[in-house]
Amino acid sequence: MLASLLALVASLSWGTADFWAGLESRKTTVWTAALIGQGVAALALVVMLLALAPETPPAAALVPAVLGGVAGAVGALLQYRALAVLDMSVASPIVAGAALVPVLWGLARGEQPSALQLAGVAMTLVGIVVISRGPSHDRGGADATQPRRADRTGVLVAIGSAVTLGLFLVAVDYGDEAGPFWTVTVARTVAFIALALMAVASRPEVRPRGRALPILVVVGLLIATANVSFASATTMGYLSIVAVLGWLNPAVTIVWARAVLRERLRPLQVGAAVLVFAGIVCITLG
Repeated sequence: MLASLLALVASLSWGTADFWAGLESRKTTVWTAALIGQGVAALALVVMLLALAPETPPAAALVPAVLGGVAGAVGALLQYRALAVLDMSVASPIVAGAALVPVLWGLARGEQPSALQLAGVAMTLVGIVVISRGPSHDRGGADATQPRRADRTGVLVAIGSAVTLGLFLVAVDYGDEAGPFWTVTVARTVAFIALALMAVASRPEVRPRGRALPILVVVGLLIATANVSFASATTMGYLSIVAVLGWLNPAVTIVWARAVLRERLRPLQVGAAVLVFAGIVCITLG
């Protein structure tokens, strides 16, 4: 029961953080949202790690977390970009396709997925293709908070985010030996460092609004909360159940987009989003 509750808290926190980070990416810049949000998340996780003081793992056990952090940095940047240029109700199900990557990774290594997982892969891919085609009900306003159309570039960015975040999931899975708290803390810290180095190299526009700073601080704290909640849930309950409940964050983002931005998908796209989430359930339960 507690594990399921923590997994739901993780989904709620991640989904809420993604929505507000995406919205601030429209009002300011993607780099502003990514650097501040990921920086606050990394700092909060380091403080929690010091407070909990789990046993220090060997350095070699942290290598997957380091690699995952680099992938997570690119994934977060692409995700915020996708949420900024697409309707969030379109971008979120595509990004949720990250759940496909661990399955495909296993296939490449010779693993044999179950029939349920293969069905889930097919459902997710079909859903992503359908929801990516054509615009949603766009009101065409110039306001930065208005919904976007499902343009090809935005869809490709969302797919890129799904791939890199999927690689993050693969790396975290390899970090079991280090323990969940060390893994997520190192991964988030490396993600922020990687973003900072990329920013120094590319010199993107970073212009935080005064009103945006408190929102992005909350985004970072929500990301940290989600990581700790999910990491704790994986140690308490069945991973199959925890993984499903912990990967509902795109649905949370869609609810926020509907409530705040009044986004509306076409009926076919609604069905596609449902198909994506059903596919992810099949993948995690398989």
